[in-house]
Amino acid sequence: TQASAHGPDYGYLWWLNTKGKQWPSAPKSSFAAIGNGSNIIWIDPEHDLVVVWRWHGPFMDGVIQRTLAAILDK
Repeated sequence: TQASAHGPDYGYLWWLNTKGKQWPSAPKSSFAAIGNGSNIIWIDPEHDLVVVWRWHGPFMDGVIQRTLAAILDK
């Protein structure tokens, strides 16, 4: 997905982490679909990882941080 002309954090219905602003704990190559009812699909190509959950709030980066730590044994 390429960033849209409107900004580097959005491209064709996907939220991008190109500058690391969306989710500081996630790789900049990661991206997510955030849908109705706070259904989230977060994709991290760097770690060959897809995480799906139904919850969104100011702590989304914390979920990503704990997920990566558990998988990567950090």
